[in-house]
Amino acid sequence: MRPPTATARWLLPIIACGIATAGCRLVGSGMLATDAATANRTTTPAGSKPAPRTIHLEVLFIRCADDDPKFRDQLWNHVDEQALGDSLRRSLNANGMRVGIVTGDLPPEVADRLAAASADEAVGEIAGVDPALARRLLQVLPGRRSELVTATRLTNLVLLEQADGEVRGGTYDEATPQFAIEARPAADGRITLEAVPEIKHGPVEKSWVGEDGMFRLETGQRRHRMEHLGVDVTLPPGGMLLIGCAGEPSTTVGDGLLRDHGGGGDRGTMRLLVIRPLARSVDPVFASVAAGGDPSVE
Repeated sequence: MRPPTATARWLLPIIACGIATAGCRLVGSGMLATDAATANRTTTPAGSKPAPRTIHLEVLFIRCADDDPKFRDQLWNHVDEQALGDSLRRSLNANGMRVGIVTGDLPPEVADRLAAASADEAVGEIAGVDPALARRLLQVLPGRRSELVTATRLTNLVLLEQADGEVRGGTYDEATPQFAIEARPAADGRITLEAVPEIKHGPVEKSWVGEDGMFRLETGQRRHRMEHLGVDVTLPPGGMLLIGCAGEPSTTVGDGLLRDHGGGGDRGTMRLLVIRPLARSVDPVFASVAAGGDPSVE
């Protein structure tokens, strides 16, 4: 055995003093896990957010006769129209529309109609055609625009629109009535749903559209957007939004959107639009915190 050199004899006391001062520390699995978590957090880009989760919306169009008392009057006894506010409600009624939310069970009129349709009637996917019940499933991204067509394209559509105390008349060629839909989840599982009536019309054109800080070339028809008739409601889990016609058949916005446009001016039927989220949805930012994420890390 070789005797320790002078340098080794000089280093031994220094090492011993260091161990005595700091103490012994074992590197265990817990420490490794903590370091791994720290490393993962460090490698996550600052300001990054969870990917948006798709929101599933069920859309129902229920066809009924204009003079059906169940859908003209009795149904709305189960609907909360006060959620919209007085001013908006008056504006909607003046334009031939009734809108409200249901936060409990399905109204008996709607439940019975769905049961009858599932038993012996056709269920279609397009509104404005033969089936008494049309059902669609919309998959939307939070905060992103989606289009919900309410009737097949019309060669000519005449509308009288009331806005700002004035009545405006318009004729739209090659018109497609629709709602622009936008859904946003909240932290408590509720969903904020926005629906704005629109009319797409005219020839297909190319135009530049600004979105997310940039311009993109979009091909499509012109859109007449009726912002003053847009509704923005917050639905609890299991809640639904109902949109229907108000008043007698005429040329209002509600007629253009939800009354059937038959030949020879026959408008003997109308449609009730029901929109409801299919499952509880939570904003991804809050979902990550609930799953154990650090709320201080954005």
